[in-house]
Amino acid sequence: MMRRNLASLMILGAAHSLNHSFFLVLPPLLSDITAELNASFQSMGVVATVGFFIYGFGALIGGPLSDMIGEVKVTRLSVILSGASSFIFMFANDLLTFGVAIFIMSLWASFYHPTSNNLIYRAFPVNTAGAMGIHGAAGSIGQMFTPTLAYLIGKTLNWRFAYVSLGIFSVVTGLLMSRIPEPQSKASRSKASFMDLLKLRKIWILILYNIIGGLYFRGVELFFPSFLSLRRGFSGEIAALSNSLVLLFGVVGQLLGGKASDKYGSARMIIVFSLGVVVSLLLLLLLPTSLIGIGIFIVLYGICYFGHQPAMTSLIGLVSPSRLLGAAYGATFFFAFGLGSVSTTLAGYLAENFNLEISFWLMTAFAIVALLISLVIPKMVKK
Repeated sequence: MMRRNLASLMILGAAHSLNHSFFLVLPPLLSDITAELNASFQSMGVVATVGFFIYGFGALIGGPLSDMIGEVKVTRLSVILSGASSFIFMFANDLLTFGVAIFIMSLWASFYHPTSNNLIYRAFPVNTAGAMGIHGAAGSIGQMFTPTLAYLIGKTLNWRFAYVSLGIFSVVTGLLMSRIPEPQSKASRSKASFMDLLKLRKIWILILYNIIGGLYFRGVELFFPSFLSLRRGFSGEIAALSNSLVLLFGVVGQLLGGKASDKYGSARMIIVFSLGVVVSLLLLLLLPTSLIGIGIFIVLYGICYFGHQPAMTSLIGLVSPSRLLGAAYGATFFFAFGLGSVSTTLAGYLAENFNLEISFWLMTAFAIVALLISLVIPKMVKK
């Protein structure tokens, strides 16, 4: 049974990689896409905000739906249809059509995270954070190649083919997921109530942390390659490679975060990783002419941001009733990736009217707030 669960975890890792990769095509090709569609950074930031908001909002549907009809069914639906929707980009010749493609793709992709986390938590009742870390690391291994490959495909062929290539792999992965067994849940399948979930005081501190974390992460994810190109003078190839390196160290972070959280406690590790994120952003900004600052940022930010994820997902499962597990993952994902997506519009506005340096100072401020909130989490969870 354990071997079958591990095989399922690897398939989910591939699906996880593709789910995120759809959103990693835009950053390295941002300049090309905005030029061809005659769009500005600010307008593209708005499109990205809408896409990320839907990516988070759909989790409110996908999470409870998995509680009712089964995690595997909903996960397959998400992976196959998000992949199929990528073909809409072939017809995107203006900003409106591009926005529609982002909207539809984001909606189907949004079902994945709360459902897969629900599935893993039920399938791995022991060493849960470790399983979450493996799932995250497997996803990050694929993700780390996406910015560079998307850039090469976009430059060699066209940026549209970067989206379609991922879509084909996503559909194939979704078909393979028919081999994943549906976990046996001790709780009966029933309609999950968000009102019941929101009555849990412990979940609110985790929701607040996820909102602030989403605010800095989305802004950094979208604009980091452009920041390196426009503010630090690096070529597009080096900027795309740097984005991939962040994800490479994210693999280390996922594995380290999962094991450390099972050993030392998820709440404690969230504080450690939150501190690391703040330090990495400060070094990036305060050492503007030094490769050392950029290098430390890539390593430290990659490890610490992605390292906190298995800790957070296991902690959410720990404080949530079994019958509301999908709803809990859906709610926290929405607040992190839905409401957190506002930062792409804010960062785009500041970049357009001032510069990307100001945008990254805003992201750093959000990271500091997240660190302060993390200091409260151990006491709240203990209560």
